Amino acid sequence: MNPFQWFFIAFCVVQFVLAIVNFRNSRQLVSLAFASLWIAAILLLLNPEFSNQCAAAIGITRGVDLVMYALSFVFLWGHYQHYVRYKRVEIHLTTLVRELAIVQASEPISSPGSTSTH
Repeated sequence: MNPFQWFFIAFCVVQFVLAIVNFRNSRQLVSLAFASLWIAAILLLLNPEFSNQCAAAIGITRGVDLVMYALSFVFLWGHYQHYVRYKRVEIHLTTLVRELAIVQASEPISSPGSTSTH
């Protein structure tokens, strides 16, 4: 094995441990998904020919192409999920601000010299 493989295997092991610790603390299945991805990365680093075998099995010529297609898919899916979450938060925030404005608009306006109970 070359230094690149040693370095990235160590990196993947650390990330795997962090994902497992995160799962133990939060019980979110996403953490298990990340842990499994880090294990897959370790296996591919230990046996690079395996990606070629998987790619050939589904009709892609090179293993690196298969990995790039998979990463592109995951990247696009992740960005779409982030966009959906952002839009949901934006809608909730807009609703909250509108409700707050309606509540404040229905309260009487106090004069500058008077004391308010708010």
